[in-house]
Order: sequence, then structure tokens, then C-alpha cells
Amino acid sequence: MPRPRLPFATKSEVADPWRFVDDCYRRLLGRPADPTGLEHFVREMKRGMSAADVVMGLATSSEYRQRVVASALPRRRRPDRYRLAVDLSGTSPFLAFDVEDTSDFDWLEDAIIDDGYYEHGGVWNLEPDADKRVMGELLASLKPRRALEIGCSSGTVLQVLSDLGVDAEGVEISRMAYDHAAPEIRPRIHVGDILGLELPSDYDLVFGLDVFEHLNPNRLTRYCEALRARLRPGGWLFANIPAFGRDDVFGEVFPVYVAQWEHDIAARRPFRTLHCDDDGYPVNGHLVWAHTTWWVAQFETAGFVRQPVVERQLHERYADHLRVTPARRSFYVFRADGAE
Repeated sequence: MPRPRLPFATKSEVADPWRFVDDCYRRLLGRPADPTGLEHFVREMKRGMSAADVVMGLATSSEYRQRVVASALPRRRRPDRYRLAVDLSGTSPFLAFDVEDTSDFDWLEDAIIDDGYYEHGGVWNLEPDADKRVMGELLASLKPRRALEIGCSSGTVLQVLSDLGVDAEGVEISRMAYDHAAPEIRPRIHVGDILGLELPSDYDLVFGLDVFEHLNPNRLTRYCEALRARLRPGGWLFANIPAFGRDDVFGEVFPVYVAQWEHDIAARRPFRTLHCDDDGYPVNGHLVWAHTTWWVAQFETAGFVRQPVVERQLHERYADHLRVTPARRSFYVFRADGAE
């Protein structure tokens, strides 16, 4: 937090402490001094408190910190890019960010990372639950010897795979999630971006559960190529992604609810209108909002071949769980090198 510029340097320069304290409130907190605060600081100045101490007292208050944080939120930095949009029904307004240039994705990614968006509680579900256990069992049914999870959070799925006899490791960008990992799992987690990590190339399975949509679309090709390079020939890629529109295998899980998205689908690109939260971050930190056909094309370009027969078998085997957690239905299974 930057040190505030002092309105006055020393107590001897303050001719009118009442006016001085009120001026500090207006400059630092953006409002007139309340009677209680005004009387407190004037009284303390008469007892010897310096002007600098008054300023720092206000600058270290929770009110000042909240004001500084609020002024730094993405929607405050670039208000011209945000607008109120409505869904196709015309009844559900939401805050939208309009991407005008691909560099806007870089700007949003920087805001998410620099602001520590992923380091706050509530962003990830870090606790073991039935869903993670089932997904671990589903992945183990592909019979991998070694597996690598992208965006492994606190490593719950790694633990499930390990219990099922799979040598599982993970990559995670959030230090907070890593710190919540169980002591026996923590050594299996590589902290950082996979593009900057030295990892072996002998995994039988690479997978991501609700993580690919967090990647910068400007670098998605590089990510896909990096995953391909980590796999043995014929290795599996499993991707659970909130893909929009109707898919030939899993149907429609996430409907296309923004009119502008239809133009992006026709242009074969990720959506340029992003649904954002009140602070201006894309909802849940998702940088990629795209149609299912776009997602499939990205993986196929990197050398993966979709396996619809395997996908349908998994949908049938885990139908009960997928009915309870419908977002899990939106998944893809690929193999490297087109292996059957």
C-alpha cells in the first residue's frame, strides 16, 4: 500500500487541528470527519500526537484499506469496458466485460493473478468430498500408471488416485491451495505454471477438472502442446470444462444465453462478452467462455483425438453421479496420436 502524502509535516505546522483532522478524513477516507473521530484525534494532538501519527492512524484503518482495494478493482480501472447486459430472455441482467482485442485477455489474467484472486478463501473447494472421490475412481478406470493433474488445488483427487494404486502428481498455481494439501500429498504438487515447470514426459494420463477455462486463451495452444508433450504415445487426456452449446456426446449442459455469443460461435473463437462478478472479475476467474466445438478444435489441433465411445461408456457407468452433479457431464476424453 503506498504511503499517503502528509497534508502537514509536523505538529507545529498545524494551526487549526480541527480543520487538519477533517482535511485528513476527506483526503484519505473521502468523507468529512465524524464527530467521534474528530474529537478523538484533536484530543490526542493536544496531548502530543504528531500530524504524521494522525495520518498514519487513518491510513492503517480498515476503512482506508477497503477504499484502496475498492478503487483498484478491475471494473474501476477500466470502466469503459464494462456494461450491464441481459440474457436472451431479457430478464436477467449481469455485469459484462467486452473484449475488443485479444490483449484484453492478458489484462484480465494480470488482474486475476496480481490481485491474488485465487488466494482468497471460497474460490476453491479445498475439502475432500464425494464428487472428488467419484472423479478419482472415474479417472482410475482409464488404467493409468502415472497421472498428472492440472490445477490440482489441495490434491484431493491425487489422494484418491494414489489410494487406487496410481502414481499421481499435480500442478497448482495457488500457494494457498498448496498450503492446504495433506502433508503426504504436498510433495507430489508442483507449484507454478506448467509452461514454466520441468516435468517428465512419461505420464499415461493428464487431466484437468474445471481448470482449462481458467487459462489465458491467447496461450491455450501452448498449454495443449505442453500437455501433449507430457504424455506417452497413446496417453489419455481428460478435460472437464464448462463448454457451452449442444454437444454430440453430452448434450447441452451450459446453454448459450448471450446473443453476442452466436457471432463468436460463427467466427470460431472464444466468446468476447464475459460474464463478470460485481468486482469486474470474470465469474469464478474463467478467462475462456466458449462453445463445445471450439474446445474440441483446440485439443485436436494439438494432436489429440477425441474418444466419443469411451465418453459414452463413462457417462453410462457414472450416470447416477452425473445426474447429481450435472456440470461434470461436460467432459471430453482424448488420446494422443489417435491411438484407439
